[in-house]
This record gives sequence, C-alpha cells and structure tokens, in this order.
Amino acid sequence: MIAHILTAFALFGVADDKIVVEAGRIITQSGPDIVDGVIVIEDGRITEIGPADDVDKPWDAPVIGGPDYTAMPGFVEAHTSRGLDRPNESLDVAPFLDVRDSIDPVAFYFEDCLRWGITTVNVQQGNNCIIGARGMIVRPVGLTVEEMMVRPQHGLKLSASPKSGKSRSTQAQGMRRAFDELRRYLEDLVQQKKDGDDFARREALHQGRDLEGEKAEGREMGGTAWKVDGLDMVPRGEIDEKQEPLLELIEGRYNAYFYCSSPMDVPRALEIARDNGFLAKTTLVLHERCWKAADLIAEAGVPVVLDGDQMHIERDPLTGKEIETFVPGVFKDKGIRFALSSDNTDTHSLWFQASLAIGFGLDAKTAMDAVTQTPAEILGLGKEVGSLEEGKLGNVVLFSGDPMSITSWVEHVVIEGEEVYDRSKDVRNTHLLEGTKPPGSTSAEDAEEAAKKEADDEDDED
Repeated sequence: MIAHILTAFALFGVADDKIVVEAGRIITQSGPDIVDGVIVIEDGRITEIGPADDVDKPWDAPVIGGPDYTAMPGFVEAHTSRGLDRPNESLDVAPFLDVRDSIDPVAFYFEDCLRWGITTVNVQQGNNCIIGARGMIVRPVGLTVEEMMVRPQHGLKLSASPKSGKSRSTQAQGMRRAFDELRRYLEDLVQQKKDGDDFARREALHQGRDLEGEKAEGREMGGTAWKVDGLDMVPRGEIDEKQEPLLELIEGRYNAYFYCSSPMDVPRALEIARDNGFLAKTTLVLHERCWKAADLIAEAGVPVVLDGDQMHIERDPLTGKEIETFVPGVFKDKGIRFALSSDNTDTHSLWFQASLAIGFGLDAKTAMDAVTQTPAEILGLGKEVGSLEEGKLGNVVLFSGDPMSITSWVEHVVIEGEEVYDRSKDVRNTHLLEGTKPPGSTSAEDAEEAAKKEADDEDDED
C-alpha cells in the first residue's frame, strides 16, 4: 500500500552518495532567493549552492527538479505527539519513560509528513501529564526507530495545565512534589555515603545498572538553582533510573517542553522552571489564548511553540462584540521567538500554517522562519537544518510552484541527500486525487460484475 515509501525507507543510507537538485527558484532562508539555482549534496550535506552558471555539478550525480520547481529547506515540526501508539500515559510523573519505545515507524503520520515536506519532527509525549516521558527527534523515514533517529532522549514534556479530572492546584502540587522528592532522595543518598552505607550501590547492581565508566564516577550538581552538597560522593550509576532524568533536566541536559493551555498556567510554568534552574532550557508550548501572558514570556526570554489556532476569538462581556487577536503578531511585536506547529490544527501542513500567517498580516520571512529556522534553533539543530547553506544537511523540498500558493504541492523530498518522496510514485495520493486504483484493488462496479458472472456460471452448471 505504501510500497514506494517503504522502498525509499529500505534504501535510506545506502543509495548514491551525491545528488543534484535544480530549481527555478531556491528559497534559502539564510539569504536572498536564488534564481535558476542548483544544490549539490554529497554524503548527506550541501557542498555547493548557487546560480546554475556558478556551480560545478558532478557528472555522475542523479539530477531531480527543473526550472518549473521551487526548492526550500525541509520543514521542521517543533512539537508533536503524533506518530506514537498512544500519546499519553496514566502515570502522573513518568520522566523515566522514553517515547522511542512508543514511536510507530509505519504510522500514517510519518507517511503524510513526506507529502507535507516535513523532514524533521520533535516527537514528545502528549499534554495529559504532569511530567512526561523523554522525547525524540526523528526524520520521517525508516522502517525502524533506529533508522529514523536524529537525536534520542531529546527533552522532557511537562504540563502546567491540569490532567483530565485534576484541578490546577493538584497539578501544581504534583509538579512541586516531584522536584521536592528528588531533592530529598539525593540528600538521602549523600547521607548514606557519609554513614558508610552502600545500599544504593547494592540496589543499583541488583537492578543491573551500569557502574562502569562515567556512571562509576560522581560529580557535583551543575546548572541548577539549588544544590545538594556532597553529591559528587555518589556515583551516577547509583542514582535510581526513575530519578535520574529529572536530575539531568535541572542540570540543563534536557530541553523542557512546558505545555500551557491557559494564560494562568504560564506564570506557574515559568516559576517552576526558574526555581529549579532550567528556565534557560525551557520552551513553552502554548494554546492560542496564552497570548495574554506575552509580557511575562518576553520578560523570561523563552521561546514558544504556537500549538493552537493563529487567531484567538473571544466575545466582549459588555458589548457582546467579537474580538479577534492575531496570536503570532502579538509574539512578534513582543520580540518573542516563536515556531508554528501543525499538531493541533485541522490542516496538518506547516506550509499552510505559514501561508495562513501571511494572510493574517505577518511578513513572509518571519512566517517562513517560523516553520524552518526558528524551530530548528529551538531544537538545538540550527547548525544542521532549517536553511539551505553549504555544510548543512541536504534536507530539501521541491514544490510545483510558490510554496505559499494554494495551487502548489510537494513534488519531491530529499532528506540528507536521499530522495525519499516522489509524488508521481505516491500510490495512495494518486488513488485519492485521481481515482486510479492501487494494484490489486477492486472497485464496487468490478465487485458487482464479478458477483454477477459467478451467479451466471452457477446457473450454467445447474
């Protein structure tokens, strides 16, 4: 059913080590557009990019594209919970879990990502948690999670908004209790060492935790607003695996993706991040009405992912008049870095989100940055993806025309120098849009005719 995509998956990493992409227009996102341009990708990275007359194309490299196409960087999805077998857990606090164990490589979502031109995806646990699992950045290509992997154990999901059936007070109490319990646990470990008790070591060995190499050494707490003196006495391998991810979060080893569904959740999220020393590694994932807390966010200096609608509509309680607020415009005016997300929208393409923002009045450069460069920077991948430059990964999307036009669509997708999507070979897309039957399929008319023929044959036998 998705044979063409599976074939691309199977070939990923073993096909030709070079490819040439030609386009009538190249949107680099790092400088001016290039007219009649060429991109040369070798060993997964862009080695040359510029006007056709200025670029030496390898004679033995396959060529895709042409003068009718528009090339641009692959889109970057800054936050999503799709592609998992289940986005949420029943546990309130579960930082010891890892979404890599829940990612489904053959989920339709990843197939659709290629049709939408999305080449980098930050998969995080769903919003119905207090402290959720560790996330993972993937490319939507591969038959196994290992093939898809870009950055494992990337970030921890937290939610300042209450879980189903909980109030904001119990949500906040559960969050604070998790960090208080971590502090008490670490203090107990240090005291055990001072008392000469090796219980933690015996327990770690019993659980099969690694006590060799770096894990056999202790170190002081770093990069946090509070310290546990003497923690350097405790080998890191002795720290319980259920507590270790939280410790690494407050030490700045993980990004924190903090979900807020209401403006009143924002100060609580910022307070918890600040009190525990990971504010500098925090990104807020916001519902559209959280624009009302923009001043607080600007003061904190944290980036945001806009997870809801771009236009917030509310009714004036006195006049009954509808008030519209263009959310990305508010964040731009406040100087807040923001990425657009397609996670909770009806239309799941980032280029539609950028086009919509332009239609509401955002300038084209900012809108395109919000689906390419800015999310790449938020994910810590700004030197790898998000723009077309020499040295960066060869993640290129070829459109049939202007990416911001409703009449354009994705024709080809190249990820790290491998062509992983060709619209002309997209069997499912062809079947849906043009009515062409996939191999082996049977239409209703064919089925009716076959049944009639079978009945006639039975009559003849009688």
